[in-house]
This record gives sequence, structure tokens and C-alpha cells, in this order.
Amino acid sequence: MMLTGKLATRSQRATNEEPGVLTLGRTRSVAENFRALVARHVQSDIALDASAYTNLHKKNEHPDLYRAIFIIIDSPHALDESLALVENLRSTNLNPLICAVITGRGTYNKMKFYLAGADCCIKINTLSDESTAFLSEFFNSEEWQRDVNLVLDPTRICLMGTRKKLEISFAEMKILEAFAQTSNHILSHDEIARIMGLNTNFYDPRALEKSISRLRGKIKSMYGTNAIQSIRGYGYRLMRGLISTA
Repeated sequence: MMLTGKLATRSQRATNEEPGVLTLGRTRSVAENFRALVARHVQSDIALDASAYTNLHKKNEHPDLYRAIFIIIDSPHALDESLALVENLRSTNLNPLICAVITGRGTYNKMKFYLAGADCCIKINTLSDESTAFLSEFFNSEEWQRDVNLVLDPTRICLMGTRKKLEISFAEMKILEAFAQTSNHILSHDEIARIMGLNTNFYDPRALEKSISRLRGKIKSMYGTNAIQSIRGYGYRLMRGLISTA
């Protein structure tokens, strides 16, 4: 995926090259309007860029440039195009948080965006006070504020933090490994059941939920972070960027 043309808005970058935030819209004006909203919620050393998006190219020019990418979808006719955009961006870069922001009326399938690689998918009526409230929640979230980085060590079957080591079971290690190696960081109930060695036709969903809850509790107790989130009716998602594999 390549961003076409010059970025419509570019702020000065800090000397430490702090990864910035990119807003993408069907038109540059839409992207710039959303960029102005984002500017109210981030520190001055975070670079903010805005651009129109296109599906004409499949290679991302700057795969490590951004910490978060907001894709604003302001027309029902742009849903398929924006979904392909999410897929293309995620296929070339596993690091940034990608958030699909759908405005106006109409229906959409949130799971399609999650499975394509989005970390966040919200529906708002207009790019006004509603989006300001959402952005405040986003930039105060664990995923944006996260200061914990963990390494999964399959050899020693543990999670390693800066100062703390968490012993986990072999099944828990395989689950975390599968999460970390999946581009969208999502596993369905059946996929987790298969990893746990359960019969995917007859397993008890409560047993699976209890196992995930136990693993989530271990990580929360040791490192103070909610690593695994539930996706209702589908499965679970691992917080992006939290766990890497040794």
C-alpha cells in the first residue's frame, strides 16, 4: 500500500523520531479535519500526518513511520475500499494500531474490519464532539499508553518482562504464540480449542473461557495489563505490540 502524493498536512518531527499518527480519508479534507481532532489529544512531540487514501498501490512507503493510523470512512460506498486498505496496510506492517472510524448512517460488519487487521472499529454520527470523546478514550487507553513489553520464550515456557518472569503452561504458551504470530492478533474460539487439544465439535465453551480467563489473570496480576480482550461471539484478541516471540 502506498500513500499517493504529498501528505496534505505534516507537522515537524521530534528529534527522537517518535512514531507519529496518520489520518487517512477518502478525500484530503476529511483526513485533515480528523487530524485537527487528533491534535487536541496528543503531545506536541507526536507528528501528525493526513492524506487521502487509494487502493491503486499495494506497497506501504513508510511501514514503520506511524504508531497509529486512523482510516475515516465517510460513505457507505467506501466500505469495501477501506476494508481493502486495512488489509493492505496490515499485510505490510504489524506494528501500528489501525482504527477504522465509520461516520454517518448505514450498517457495517465490525468483525470484517477486525479480521482484516484493524485494532479498533467504531461508528459515530459526525466528526464532531462524538469523535472527540472517542479520541479521548483511545489516547487514554492501555494500548496507546502501554509501557509494558513482554517476550514469550517458548524454550523456557515463560513470559519475560523487564524485571519479572511469568511461568506459564505449555498450552498457554502455544496460545500466546499463535496470537503473536497472527497479523490481526485474533483467534476464534475453535482455533483456541484446537491449540488446547480439545475436540472442536464437542468442547465445553465454559472450559475454554475459564482457561483464557486464567491466563489473562496471570498476566494482569504480574504485569498490570489487560493483555487479552474478548470479542463477543467470535473469540479473543491480544493487545497489539504487547508480546513478541523470542
